Formats: sequence, C-alpha cells, structure tokens
Amino acid sequence: MNASKCLEILREIKDVAFATVDEKGDPQIRIIDVMLVEDENLYFCTARGKEFYRQITNHRHIAITGMNPEYQMVRLSGRADRLKDQKRWIDRIFEENPSMKDVYPGESRYVLEAFCMD
Repeated sequence: MNASKCLEILREIKDVAFATVDEKGDPQIRIIDVMLVEDENLYFCTARGKEFYRQITNHRHIAITGMNPEYQMVRLSGRADRLKDQKRWIDRIFEENPSMKDVYPGESRYVLEAFCMD
C-alpha cells in the first residue's frame, strides 16, 4: 500500500488516534479528526488552549493510527508543522468539514490552528 492510499484511508476513517508526548516524556493519545488530505499531506487542527496543542508545539513528533471497517490498519509517524496563513487554512478546513460550523460557529473557529503532518 502506498502513502497516498494510506492517507486516503485515514481521511475516510476521519476520527483517528493521534499520539504525542507530554512534558514528562509520557505518551498521550486522543482521537482527532483528519480534516484534509491533499498532495500527500495530512491536515488537522486543534484549539490553542488544549494540551494537544501544547504537546505538538513543544515536541512536534506525532504518530497516527486508524482502522477502517475492512480491518485495514494504517500507522504513520512524522512531525506536526504549524501552517502559515492560518485563517486561510482554517476556512478551508471548515469548507471541507461543514459539521465544524456547529462546533465552532462564526468567528470562534479562529481559536483553532491548522497543522500539517510531514
């Protein structure tokens, strides 16, 4: 299975497990949505006030895993890079994921920051 297919599977699953490392070096795992997959890149977002945000900005290495209904499991690891032009990326994420408008209505969406896994 090539990288494009793995990313496609993760986007279809959408709710996948993201692993980070906390300030003590302990692993932390939570479910995060894969918001976009484009040009062999995976995009996600999180709010600036969350522990997840602090962990990925302090230690950029992350791991992601998910399994689809056909029992295909995908695991990836890499770095979380904060994207430039945040407003454009957050707006793009909301265009591709309309349900986000219910969670973060109006301007409240800009509490989020967008990241790309490389």
